[in-house]
Amino acid sequence: MDENLTGAAGSKTPPVNPPTPRRAGGRQALGGALSGFEINTDGALLDPDWDGDVFEVHDRRYGLAISHFKSNVRGRSYDNDFVSLRVGHGGYYTQSKRFPLAFFGDSARAEVKIVDEAYARAVVWEAVAHYRSEEAQSLVCVYPSDEQDDVFLGYRSRGGRRYEYGGLRTDMPLHLRVLVESSEPVDLLGARRGVLLYQRTRSGKHVVVRAPGRRTPLLTGAFGS
Repeated sequence: MDENLTGAAGSKTPPVNPPTPRRAGGRQALGGALSGFEINTDGALLDPDWDGDVFEVHDRRYGLAISHFKSNVRGRSYDNDFVSLRVGHGGYYTQSKRFPLAFFGDSARAEVKIVDEAYARAVVWEAVAHYRSEEAQSLVCVYPSDEQDDVFLGYRSRGGRRYEYGGLRTDMPLHLRVLVESSEPVDLLGARRGVLLYQRTRSGKHVVVRAPGRRTPLLTGAFGS
């Protein structure tokens, strides 16, 4: 669909009720209804608590939930060559094209804006500042590069321990996601908690997605959510 249009996007058909997490045999399964939820693989990728082939175990743990979520969201595409971004009435999600195990999905209705480069730079700067000042649970930045691992992933566990992979750079990322957890409302969101995404599309547009508040984690991984 056309990336020029702004606002929460997708079909006018009401979204299907999302699944409720239940535990079955030590794992969470799908069924029932839940007013809001999110799927976040950050913690599991930084400190995996599984044995065996990572792709097989990831698919067993997250595959069904991710597949259900993507079919429910659909919506408008704001992709680039590195990260898929979809926003619809059923929520929104991002997924790495080079490393599909990296997935974040949220069932909230999100606000989408096309902004100019100066505004985008200010958003990125402020998001990184909130992470560095420990006002964010996690920060993901994907930079334009031929190297598969040219990405920064920082995650703060509930106990306050910080896990990081890669390094932050001064140039603009192609994709940024920050999960804000602050004691005071922040200008980025107009709320204490929430999700902010920045994406530069394949055609060069600067897209900012905001979703104040946090939803119930569907699958918690090693750190919780």
